[in-house]
Amino acid sequence: MPIPDLEKTNMDLSKWRRAALALGLALTGAACTSGGGGDGEGGGLTIVSCSLGCSSSDSSGGQVSCGITDVFLNQEIRITFSQPLDLNTVSNNSFRMVEVDTGRTPPGTFRLDSTNPRVLVYRPQLTFDSTGNPVFGLTQNQTYRLTLPGVSQGDLGPFIRSTSGESLQTRLLCTLLASRGVFDTTPGRPTYDMTVTRVETYDANDDPATFSEAPAAGATQVFRLSEIEIEFDDVMNPATLVNPVSGTSNTISVSVDPDGDPADDSDQVPVDGEFTITIDQTALVTTVVFRPTIGFPSAGSDLLNPRRIVVNLSASIADLGSNGIVAPGNTVFTPEVITFPVVEVLEDFTTSNFEDSTHSGSPWGPDTLAPGLGGGSGRLGDLIIPAGSDITLNTDSEDFTDSLFDDPAVFNLANLVEPVDPFRVDGGQFEFARLLVEAGAALRFEGSNPARLFVRGECIIQGTLDLSGLNSPNHDSEDSGGFGGTPDTPGAGGSLGGDGGQRPDGGEWVAVQGAGVDNPNDPGPVDPSDPAQYTLVNGQDGQGVLFPDAAGPGRVAGGNGGLAWPQPDVLPAPDDDWRFPENPMDNMTFPYDPQFFCQITAPGGVGAGGAYSLSGFVGQNYSLGVTVPPQAAISLGGDAADLALDAVSRSLDPDLGFLRGGSGGGGGGGHLFGTTVNGLLFNNCAIAPVGDLEVNFFAPHSGAAGGSSGGALQIQTGDRLVVNGVIDASGGNGGGSIGADGLAAPGGGGSGGAILLQGGSVVVQSIPGRLDVSGGVGGIGPNTGSSGRAIGGAGGPGLVRIETGDTLLDASVEGIKVTPDEATLVDSYGPGASSLDVVSTALWDGVGDGNAGFSGAQSCWFSESDLTDPDNPTQPIQNFFQLEFEPDGAELGWDMLLRVQGFADPQSYRGENDITGPGGLSLQDLWGDDFGAGPVVVRFQGAKAVGSLDQPCSVPLAGLESQLVPGSLTGWVDAPFLLQSFFADPALTPNIFRFIVIWDSNDPSFPVIEGVEQISIRLRPD
Repeated sequence: MPIPDLEKTNMDLSKWRRAALALGLALTGAACTSGGGGDGEGGGLTIVSCSLGCSSSDSSGGQVSCGITDVFLNQEIRITFSQPLDLNTVSNNSFRMVEVDTGRTPPGTFRLDSTNPRVLVYRPQLTFDSTGNPVFGLTQNQTYRLTLPGVSQGDLGPFIRSTSGESLQTRLLCTLLASRGVFDTTPGRPTYDMTVTRVETYDANDDPATFSEAPAAGATQVFRLSEIEIEFDDVMNPATLVNPVSGTSNTISVSVDPDGDPADDSDQVPVDGEFTITIDQTALVTTVVFRPTIGFPSAGSDLLNPRRIVVNLSASIADLGSNGIVAPGNTVFTPEVITFPVVEVLEDFTTSNFEDSTHSGSPWGPDTLAPGLGGGSGRLGDLIIPAGSDITLNTDSEDFTDSLFDDPAVFNLANLVEPVDPFRVDGGQFEFARLLVEAGAALRFEGSNPARLFVRGECIIQGTLDLSGLNSPNHDSEDSGGFGGTPDTPGAGGSLGGDGGQRPDGGEWVAVQGAGVDNPNDPGPVDPSDPAQYTLVNGQDGQGVLFPDAAGPGRVAGGNGGLAWPQPDVLPAPDDDWRFPENPMDNMTFPYDPQFFCQITAPGGVGAGGAYSLSGFVGQNYSLGVTVPPQAAISLGGDAADLALDAVSRSLDPDLGFLRGGSGGGGGGGHLFGTTVNGLLFNNCAIAPVGDLEVNFFAPHSGAAGGSSGGALQIQTGDRLVVNGVIDASGGNGGGSIGADGLAAPGGGGSGGAILLQGGSVVVQSIPGRLDVSGGVGGIGPNTGSSGRAIGGAGGPGLVRIETGDTLLDASVEGIKVTPDEATLVDSYGPGASSLDVVSTALWDGVGDGNAGFSGAQSCWFSESDLTDPDNPTQPIQNFFQLEFEPDGAELGWDMLLRVQGFADPQSYRGENDITGPGGLSLQDLWGDDFGAGPVVVRFQGAKAVGSLDQPCSVPLAGLESQLVPGSLTGWVDAPFLLQSFFADPALTPNIFRFIVIWDSNDPSFPVIEGVEQISIRLRPD
């Protein structure tokens, strides 16, 4: 947008004299003596005087200088010449005003005085910057050089010339400092006049016929399309009035007062419109005009308490001299009374013009609104997670009245279709009308149930949707009260990793070096005669995937826990008694290494990875010693074969119990790494140098936990599902040792989880890693130096299923977008592995129970542009403040026509129909209109909007961009007439409305309904 020039020409000389006198300057300035001969026209063109106190350097036509050097930012300069001027010769080259520091020429204008063609007037130009602040021609405290080239001084020109062609003989050279701020052209406080247009008479059609201009204060019958003109008798500071770029004002407000009592402004509603500003620096007048976008509303039908328009002028409005206006505050007038007819709003679904596609999943048009494949009812309304936000939903129980959802721009409780207080969702099934996770935002899930997202319309994932298993923490094997590491949380519906084995310790070892003080939380000495006690010190198996069978649900395919070391019965007799010693003298019961300082050189066994689509991996044990046996047996990874995956279970069908998170990794085993006997190295450690052979250093250690699995997620959308961000259902890493010398046996990784995507269309961005079901890696255990280390087994990948209602997707192509990709699978599992082990696709049949059986559509907002005069259908009805919906009377207040199998004609939902016959029940009464009670229900919602809706299908319900009056959004009701009484405050009574149609395929009557052919609503604007 170009920067507007606010200068006006045709300056009145008497007003200029008034301004000049206020500056303390003489109109003509000081006379200049030049060789040109004073005021005469002979002898060439010379300077006679100027408003800057011009004076000649000598008496023979020498250089002219200025007696006044400190000027205002907006100061006008007037120069009187000896002859009439040719204005065409005046330019920034012949009249040079240059900023000394920058060489910049400030914007300015030139004109001749209207009463004296010998007087040249230069005025610094007043403009606005991009935010609407005034920018004066000169800059505060900058120095300027003013030069008018002269022939006598040998200047090159160009020169200012007279109308007879004479060039300026005497150079003018001045140095000016813009130090005096802004000049107040009219001293004192400004006053203003406010005017509007009144309707004087109406024609036979009740349309305005004749008009008059009138003072706004107290005016009545003000024309619905009247402008409000405010004229100030001063050059005002535009920054205190209007931003001319945006057309808004922070100091002038125009509002409707619904009850006509301007003393109470709590019920006032802003009038949408645009402000413009004009500054006439010649007439010293500033004019502000407000143009309402769609006009002013009617005064209403209550003639004793008509609606009024309140114009408020803030006390902060000021002129250039910072003088506030006289009489700030309210000016009140009454708009004209307009009588509106009853209007029938009809939607016949012949076009999709009124379809809110972001909230709809049912096919809209070309002749009916038909049931959709699914997507849910949308009863929670919208969930919009803005960039930088991080929100977690609990799949066990989520309270949507929690403070987490206080921001109505994120989640609006008014949008609940069937609200209760407190509003809680149990079981992890969330039904949204629309879901948007913006880039840089995260939506996370926690809880024991899978996360099931039903979105009636569209679901866009630009940020992160997270149900990954958390990494189990690294573990200090000599601390933690003797307990092994504990796993961190799995993704929603996923499985825990196994606990690490406990530290074998007890009172018998208090006096032995290395044991420290006995801790009562330690498991105590393990009875070597009872191998069952080794369950305390062995790493625990990871929790498996839920596997329903005839005996009930169980869990399989979890990673096995690492065995403690030493472990009994690992070798045939007579060496089968390796075990934990009972006391210091029990020195032959564990496998010390006679070739390595008489110590136990192997830690406990590492945990293995959990399985899902493919098996989990074994880990790598570690031994520092050189003799056999050096370490515990290898624990096996979870076996995917135990899940018996087939085409049905790979569908991840929730109704069949196949939407399941992955399996956890096993925990690491406890051990005695570093425990020694006091034997002699040269005697195979079997003989003590002094006294008895005994354990002289006891080093018990606990193990780290296995990683927990990724969770399970279903996203089902009635319309489109777009994943440009990341859905993360990866498994957690197994825990490891703390520090480079840590001695906790590591745990195995959890497997990836399950992702089920269903929609009319599903588009996953063609970038690797958009869907992550990779298994977690195993933890890093004892000795991470170059000689070797213990590593837990990695978890196997999870499952991805994509079902579309339009076109079958190629699973190999979709596999490119999944982690792990095919190259990784082949590298890990061999050439027989494929992305098809992880990813499958199918056509979505829309068959589902419960929430999956719902579908629906939502209309755009109906506003003033959609209400037409019954007598003139091409003419929209405007200038109303609210809508009064008709109750049932001689005609139904609202109805819809249904197409029903077996009937040629459409059937009324609320009136007589052919199904129940004359005098029978309406279909609404027959089926019931409670949510979930019948095959179809309709709900209505209203709001108060400010101004015309530019995008009626995408109106933000809250926030700075919303056109809705705060607090005016109603809940969803089952009859339109309930909207006008939803709030007691008339300022919140709706002037826009919309509807939703929700189908329930679970209802036994559902198959007979083919669609809605028409919805009609009767209302009267007011």
